[in-house]
Amino acid sequence: MSALGLIETMKVVNGRPVFKNLHISRLAAGLKSINVPINEYQLEDRILRLLKYECVDNGLKNFRLRIEVHKNRAHEYMPDIAALKWNCTLRPLESVKYTWNTDKFILTILPKHKKMIDAFKNLKHTDRAIYNEALQYARENDCNDALVLNENGTIADASIYNVFMVKDGIVYTPPLADAPVAGVLRELLLTRLDTITIQEKSITIQDLYAADELFLTNALRGIRAVDEFDGTVYESTITKQVFTAFQQVVSEHFGEHLV
Repeated sequence: MSALGLIETMKVVNGRPVFKNLHISRLAAGLKSINVPINEYQLEDRILRLLKYECVDNGLKNFRLRIEVHKNRAHEYMPDIAALKWNCTLRPLESVKYTWNTDKFILTILPKHKKMIDAFKNLKHTDRAIYNEALQYARENDCNDALVLNENGTIADASIYNVFMVKDGIVYTPPLADAPVAGVLRELLLTRLDTITIQEKSITIQDLYAADELFLTNALRGIRAVDEFDGTVYESTITKQVFTAFQQVVSEHFGEHLV
C-alpha cells in the first residue's frame, strides 16, 4: 500500500471546498492507516494554501479538485524531506447546485471480480482497477454504472457511488465492514439527517431485487435515484424525501447557493 496514493475529490464553489471538514477527516484517517503522522489542522492548512496559490489566485472559482497524496518514502531516511507528495488536477464542475436528476439511470453488477475486505477496504486510493472495470462493464452493457461485490458476495459500492436501498420505508446502506469506500456524502447522510433514519446492514443481490427503491450518493453529484437494476424497476418516493432533507442540510450548513 505504501506505493499507492490516497485520493480526495472535492467540489469547490466560490473558491471554497464543499464538505471541507468531512473531506479532511477522511483524508486524515486514510493517512493514519498508512502510518503518516499528520493531523487535520495540518491537512486543512495545506489544502487551503493549495487552493489559494494554485487555483483561486489564477481566477478559478468553481471546479472539481482531485488531490492525490502519496507517501514520500525518501522521508523515512531523509527527515528533512516532506513526508507527503501532493498532486492535483482541476476539471469543470457538472453543476454548482445539487439538483434532482430526471435522466434515466440503469445499474448493473460487475461479474466475477470482487473487492477484497482488507485493512484498506474503505480508503479512496489510486488502485482503482476494480472500479475502472466496473465502469467499463457498465458502459459495454448500456448501463450508467455497475455495483461491486465484496469477497463475501454482498454489495460494497459502485464505481463512483455509495449504495442505498429502501425497503418498507426504511433506508439501508452497506456497513464499512462490507468494504464500501467511506464516502463523504454517505457520512453526511448517516450523521446529519434529523428526519430520516438510515440503517447499516449487509445487502445481497436478492435484497436489491426485493427493494422498493435504490439510490446512489457521491459528494460531487449528490443523490442519484436508480430507475432500473437487472430488470427490476424502482420507485423514488423515499429517495425524494432523502434528497429534500439533504438539500435542507446543505442549505443550512453549507450555503443556499448549492441548492
